[in-house]
Amino acid sequence: MDRWPIPIVNAYLAHKQYLLPASRPGDVVQVTRDIVALHATSATSPYLSLWARMPDFRREMLKDALYEQRELVKVLCMRVTLHVVPGDEASLFLQAYKNYIEKRTPPRFRGGGLLAHAGLCAEEEADALLVGLHRRVLDILAERGPATTQEIAEAVPELQAKIRHDVGKPYEGEFSIGTRLIGDMCARGLLVRTRVRGSWRSNLYEYAPLADWLPGTDLASVTPPGARAWLVRRYLAAFGPAPLDDVQWWTGFSKTDTRKALKSLEPEIVEVAVEGLDGPHLVLAADAERMADFSVPDEPFVCLLPSLDPYIMGYRDRRRFLADEHRPKLFDRAGNSVPTVWINGRVVGSWGHQEDGCVQLYLLEETAAEEQALLEDEAARLEEFLGDEPLRAGFLTPSFDQLAGGVDTVQ
Repeated sequence: MDRWPIPIVNAYLAHKQYLLPASRPGDVVQVTRDIVALHATSATSPYLSLWARMPDFRREMLKDALYEQRELVKVLCMRVTLHVVPGDEASLFLQAYKNYIEKRTPPRFRGGGLLAHAGLCAEEEADALLVGLHRRVLDILAERGPATTQEIAEAVPELQAKIRHDVGKPYEGEFSIGTRLIGDMCARGLLVRTRVRGSWRSNLYEYAPLADWLPGTDLASVTPPGARAWLVRRYLAAFGPAPLDDVQWWTGFSKTDTRKALKSLEPEIVEVAVEGLDGPHLVLAADAERMADFSVPDEPFVCLLPSLDPYIMGYRDRRRFLADEHRPKLFDRAGNSVPTVWINGRVVGSWGHQEDGCVQLYLLEETAAEEQALLEDEAARLEEFLGDEPLRAGFLTPSFDQLAGGVDTVQ
């Protein structure tokens, strides 16, 4: 079994993730495809992930690919979270996750059970009512064009009904039938999230029939097992070498489904060892050959990645690029990252956007003068991209206040 030094692995993956200066192209669709997807739970993260990988990136490039050319689209996929994916691969992502999205929702809050639980019909009538509501929503959108959940609910009053959840618990709340039903229709491949109302920081989506927005999408062209095998291969192509646990964590598949997908790919996969880490790591054979000839760059390289960037979220085990003592400051309990500062393929701190428009670096390790200068240049470039309006915190780790001196300015 080949054994790879961590600096080689980190530099090679930075190259594959378009985070080396010599590896940065200018095509937002190709970058997205090559790193599989862009995490999009936070509206700004896809823009900042592309900014980190493309020196000349402008927000209009992503907007054009999403809304005008429709070469990219937002769907629920890895770990049942929202991602930007290539439009011509939408059917693969949807088929890979359709069973997982349904299982994640309690029976009383999904399908016909949702309507019966809301008191809109008897249980025996729920499935028929659900089909009818789907048809009415699709007809309305076909007639008027893309619309928000609220606008759809105005035309289909049943969707305005509310359901309380977790009654008696500290996190008790309510949601509308429309919010749940529209999301379910997206998961089923009936609808798709399209434009947002507002700026690039908005999460207020319009929805359209998937068949109208991406007419070439054919869900029947791929089976869920085939889609899962395809996605595991795409993961290894973008993130390998990685251990089995990382493959399963990133995909969110069950251990059984993960092993089945890997089994179907056995002729293409080899096992390698990474110095200082336990167990075998999986990598495509072609990548193992390329790594054998890859060298760490002579010059230092730095990058500033947003919260939930695809690269840092690609692994459950982050010891290859993150010291254990830093983890509580940079990740919440679910494994979600705040914005991170990288030097030579390792995480050395975080960054925040101040009220005055400045990008503040919060470093956890000492840096050489040349590295510090590169970081300052990158921070200045980010300040220009962000403008004067500060990014607000999406979430903070329990220890982040200690790291940032109490400044709540991270997005």
